[in-house]
Amino acid sequence: MAAVPKPAFDRWLWNQQISPDSLSEEIKASLREEYERGQVRAQALRATTLNPGTTGDYHYAVAIEDGTDLRVTLWVKRSRAGECVILQPRDGKWDPHCTYHRDGRYHNKSHSMKSSVQRRQPLDQFKGTEHLGIFYGHGTAVPKCDPSHYSAIMTVPPGILERGGVIIDLVEPRTSPSAHHREPHKIFREETYRDCAPWVVVAVASPRISGSDQTP
Repeated sequence: MAAVPKPAFDRWLWNQQISPDSLSEEIKASLREEYERGQVRAQALRATTLNPGTTGDYHYAVAIEDGTDLRVTLWVKRSRAGECVILQPRDGKWDPHCTYHRDGRYHNKSHSMKSSVQRRQPLDQFKGTEHLGIFYGHGTAVPKCDPSHYSAIMTVPPGILERGGVIIDLVEPRTSPSAHHREPHKIFREETYRDCAPWVVVAVASPRISGSDQTP
């Protein structure tokens, strides 16, 4: 017998790795209010179409299939000078993204606040690999994707990224990313973009978890 799908709120809790049975009624009510506010913001965001602009840069999108639409959940912007910006289009003033500047400055940023500020190797003297992160928090509550605005699009079926993530690495040409960050994950799809050096490797991955934990 097929499993009965859980209500949307319970599935949202599952995606946050929260068990409804572990919550008091007061906390559950508070989380439900947060969920419902998020749904309102999500519907407004879904009505938009993300246009990254036509500045002569390269744009690589990860897009989730949503019926006849594609939804941009993450995109990578490369300047012709090599600078790399990873953006996750989200609601309000969140604006989560990370930047690897040409001179090696690297940082994450959200709500206008920088974090994980580091000094890495300059892009014009790049050797080996640099891991830029594993980016989580994906779904179809994001803008539509117009394929004409992107250099390349990696499409992903619905469900793959509910608990999965997008792994981003910069690599010296003809070099593979470090296996260290990939070991806990099952790679669903991977692409290497070679428009400028260093190359960008984008992989969609899901955690290696037991079968009993894979579905709500």
